[in-house]
Amino acid sequence: MTRLEIRLFGQISIQRGGEPLSGLSSKALELLCYVLLNRERGHAREALAGLLWPDAPDPLAKKYLRQAVWRLQSRLASQDLLIVHAGWIRVSPEASLWLDVAEFEQAYDIHRDTPGQELTGRQAQALEAAAALYRGDLIEAWYQDWCVYERDRVQLIYLTLLEQLMCHCEVRRRYARGIAYGQRILSYDPARECTHRNLMRLYYRAGDRTTALRQYERCVAAVAKQFNVHPSRETVALFHQVRSDRLETFAREATVAARSSAEQGSDLFHKMQTSLDHVQAALTALQRQVQQVAPVGRMQSVQTDRPALREHGLYQGIVGKQEAR
Repeated sequence: MTRLEIRLFGQISIQRGGEPLSGLSSKALELLCYVLLNRERGHAREALAGLLWPDAPDPLAKKYLRQAVWRLQSRLASQDLLIVHAGWIRVSPEASLWLDVAEFEQAYDIHRDTPGQELTGRQAQALEAAAALYRGDLIEAWYQDWCVYERDRVQLIYLTLLEQLMCHCEVRRRYARGIAYGQRILSYDPARECTHRNLMRLYYRAGDRTTALRQYERCVAAVAKQFNVHPSRETVALFHQVRSDRLETFAREATVAARSSAEQGSDLFHKMQTSLDHVQAALTALQRQVQQVAPVGRMQSVQTDRPALREHGLYQGIVGKQEAR
């Protein structure tokens, strides 16, 4: 059977084999959207009836629910979409279904713990494809309480995903694309301070310090208007770095210091290794001489190798032991 393709971002779209399906009642459509967005669990019939028909008596609400389920299954010509039991209803995990929200959430779940700076090219492409699915707010024409909650939840995922892509663009020096992501984020959440900081860095690294400073002014105005607070210390510190034209300098100094420390450590290790090699060579030579001479000649053997031992501070210890005997 040809699979259903359902899009819930922006305007609702239901298609089978490329042909749009329509004619569902508003309540049947609401039932479908609710169970699709909560597809990982089953739903008690009483809870669904109360949610969709809160003003109807329980027997009547349950009747309306049965009718809505029947309309869904008959109109969509899909008997495998829903698992229907006497007490509960859920979306079948084996349904022949493509859902844009499911694809979007899956991509985010896979990559949400990977910082944007560490994304590979392939991972970034997967997140870009997920972002492209977000054609508009979730079921943007509906204002039921459950729908508003789901809309806010999914929008937060979308903004977080765009933040990851912004950071990825910064380390890959794709400044224009990163700026576009940041502007899109602020169109949804103008007071998102971390986005303002990312934009300041992107503008500066793209060679536009003036716009980076203006972005700070926008940030100050936005957080004051929405929260009546000042920007964080981190944002203020970034502003001073950009204004003094030292953002790149700080990064360069840190890199040079790290490289210098690593080189010093390498030199010290090399010197220690060389010294140990010399000591080992001296001890090996001494052991050979001791094995080749009579016991009465051991002191003479030791004296023959005094220069090498004295160089490494071993001579005094050996002579002291011989004198003690």
